[in-house]
Amino acid sequence: MPVLRVSLFSHGKKFAESLFSSTRCVTPMKFRSSSYMRSANMSYKSGPLLTQEQSTSPIWRSYLIPTSVLGGIGGALLFWHMNDEKRAILKGQGSNEGCSTGKGPVIGGPFSLIDSDGRLVTEKDLLGEWILLYFGYTSSPDVGPAELSKLAKAVDTLGSKRNIKIRPVFVTIDPQRDTPSQLHAYLKEFDGRIKGLTGPVGSIRQMAHEYRVYFKKIEEDGDDYLVESSHNMYLMNPNMEIVRSFGLEYNAEQLSEDIHKEFQKIAT
Repeated sequence: MPVLRVSLFSHGKKFAESLFSSTRCVTPMKFRSSSYMRSANMSYKSGPLLTQEQSTSPIWRSYLIPTSVLGGIGGALLFWHMNDEKRAILKGQGSNEGCSTGKGPVIGGPFSLIDSDGRLVTEKDLLGEWILLYFGYTSSPDVGPAELSKLAKAVDTLGSKRNIKIRPVFVTIDPQRDTPSQLHAYLKEFDGRIKGLTGPVGSIRQMAHEYRVYFKKIEEDGDDYLVESSHNMYLMNPNMEIVRSFGLEYNAEQLSEDIHKEFQKIAT
């Protein structure tokens, strides 16, 4: 009997060692089926399936630095975008819809340009007057003339029927072609009261940036080109703060009526 126990014990020990050694020699699979993953999740309490050395292979370590760099760049771009959105007009307050603001200027800033008479004009020269400001260019084939006609008619209606005096101001987004003399000849065809502003390309771009105006040359063929634009039109109060913006969907009657409503709010 003692001999039999020793024999059984030694055989059992060898069997257990062989089983354990074969388990250690199994190569870990990189791809597992969903049923395997489910069983792994159920047995998680008994210990992790992969060791620390297996889970952090040299292949993945090589991606840690590039990934962190890309993450830093992405974070910086997101911060810039969010910071820029704070300066932009909120949804419902853009060039496609009228908007009112009660917290001071959302857009705008200092500028130094030349009027159609060749005189220097800054934002300080427009203080004390209500301004209807439009950004366009004299070579615009259709939208520009239509917007200027609308602006001129609205200003005339407000003056004659509502006794509201507003100074119309036209800022060109094509200063390379819109010289002071060109502006003078063009604007008098619509209304002699419209004040035209032009200047160096850098000054126009700076003002367009401050006033959130988009424009870009398209279909260029030498000196012949069109200018794609957001066609912004703003009602500015005597402090040169934006009160409301108007888009292309307004006609002259609607424009004058909504401006009149803004004046009624002030009166009350």
